[in-house]
Order: sequence, then structure tokens, then C-alpha cells
Amino acid sequence: MYSIAMSGIAGILRRDGAPVPEKWGHLLEQSLLFGGNSTFRFEDSVPVERGDLHILLLSCSDSMASESSERLALDGDIEGECSYARWNEETLELELGRKGMGQRALYWFDLADAGDGLLFCSNPLPLLQIARELELSSENLIQGVQEFLQLGFVEEGGEMLSPICSMPIQAISQSGSLPSSSFNCSFTTTPVKDVQLLVRVLGTPFADFDLLSTLQQYRYAKEIGCSVADGLIVPQPKRFFDRFFSVKKEVKEMASQRNAARTIELGAIARYVGIELSISPDRMRIEPMQFPLALWLRSPQSTLGQLVGDTLQSEGAFRDIPVDQSKCMQMLDAHRDGDADNSRELF
Repeated sequence: MYSIAMSGIAGILRRDGAPVPEKWGHLLEQSLLFGGNSTFRFEDSVPVERGDLHILLLSCSDSMASESSERLALDGDIEGECSYARWNEETLELELGRKGMGQRALYWFDLADAGDGLLFCSNPLPLLQIARELELSSENLIQGVQEFLQLGFVEEGGEMLSPICSMPIQAISQSGSLPSSSFNCSFTTTPVKDVQLLVRVLGTPFADFDLLSTLQQYRYAKEIGCSVADGLIVPQPKRFFDRFFSVKKEVKEMASQRNAARTIELGAIARYVGIELSISPDRMRIEPMQFPLALWLRSPQSTLGQLVGDTLQSEGAFRDIPVDQSKCMQMLDAHRDGDADNSRELF
């Protein structure tokens, strides 16, 4: 089973002459349907050297018609926030892409040993279902998960859902007037709802608890009618030896990757909330609000405490992921007994 999306695009390109199972198209189309709305569809077969080339484009918006030789499946605004699939009928080339601040997700995977072609969709779950039925290799899954656990974020274009890949994004910068770079507001909603919201907005899991604060502060900026000027620099105490030794190249590269990922995260949250955002890599980040994370996770009665307990105790909570469920339960028990503060790791 997979969730139903309100909008999006999907499609199949197969170039080896083999037939495209009807079930694939049905799964992709169902992932775009909402409330009985129909999808717009373009489908064609072109004779090539090894048989017929098959192309299928699906979209929730009527963007298939074109005066040129191109067909466009579009989710969003082609001049701004969007994901798109552009098919050139003359050159038989398919172009996939995302633009904006990361609000329009797009995933794809290569058929690899199962055939010459690829599938793509705004929702990764039907792609995962098809990939599992094809028994495609997931050798990069362990590496992707370990990278996420180590860095606390999923780099754009990575393989966290291997063999399903997230389409890299072409960011669009935003600037605003009346910027506000500090906030003094109170927490207004339950943390579980915001966690679930951020997963939907970002399109990937996230480990930065401070993004809950970002969501709240950006909402407050919307309420008081101002734009936001945020930064990427995290205050850190200076160490004595830093004056004598240069920072390692690997550390700089990791910081650069994290800043790029955080820029997309902040932009996606701002787009969802509906505020103007300017981000400066040389500016100190907005100081996050302090939330009682340890207390929330320690209490089985809190919404976040219930969520982590239900998740860790559920059957198959980490299916196909290299995480030891029993060790996670040991961490939770130690945290609830007050023997250790494992709040960040549990989150």
C-alpha cells in the first residue's frame, strides 16, 4: 500500500523492445489520483532497432499538448517551483528535472538488469514496489543508510531508498524585504504533527531536531507579516589548536554538503509556510527555540513518546535497513529510566 498524492507526475521509458506491464502504469497512475480526479496521459510506441520503444507520461495537470515536438509532464510552475518530464519525439530523449526550493519531489530508478529503461514518479512508494517485484539489487542501501545516520541528512541525488534515487534539484534563490532574523514565539502545535509534516515537505527523513523550531519560527514570521533572513553558520566554541592547524579537506566538503542540504530544507519549509526567505552562508543561523525533547521522549504519554515507542516496537520497523531494533529498544528503555539522555539518537 502507498499514500495517495494530490498532484505529481510519473512515467515509464523502455527502450529494449520488451512490453511494459500494464500493472506498472496502473500503480503509477493510482499514486497521482486524489478524490477521483483523472490524470492526463501521453503514451506512444516508436519502432527502433531492438523492437518498439515505449514512452508513458502521466500528469495531474493538462500539460501534455505541445505545438513543437516536445511533450511535457509538469508538476508546478515551469518558471519556478516544479518537477518535470520533457519528452522529445524527434530525438527520442527524455529529460527529468526539479526546480525551486525542493517542494516538488521526484524519484526515479534504472531498470538495470531488468531491462533498458527507467521509471519515475513524484511518489517513491510505487517505484519501490515495482523494484522489489523485479528483485533489483539494493547494494547501496546499507551505505546510504549509514551515511544518513552519520551525517544526519540525505544529500540530494543520493540513494537513501536505493535503488530508488531522488532527483537532484536546481535551486532558485529568494530575497525579501523587511527581513527578520530573530524570533521570540511560543511552541503552538504538537511535535508529532510537525515531524510528519516536515517529512512530507522535505520528501526525505531528517535528523535535525532544530527544523521543528524553524517551522514554528517561519510560521510566526508569516503571522506578523515579515520575511525571513536566515543563515547557515552554527556557533561553535573556538579550540586552542584551531589557530595552528587548518581544517581537513574532508571536513570542509562535508560542511559544504550539509549547507547545500540545509539551504534546500529551509527553502522548502519557507515555501510551504508561504514566506519570502533570503539565506546567507555568511550569516549566523536563527537561534532555535529550546524544546524539552528529552522529556517528550521519556514520557510514554506524550505524543512524541508514544510515536517512538510504537515505532520501535512495531514488527518490521527497520525492514531492509541495517539498524538493530533490540539495541534501539535498549536505548529507549535507558532513556525512560533516566540512566542516559538518548533523545537526539532516538529522534
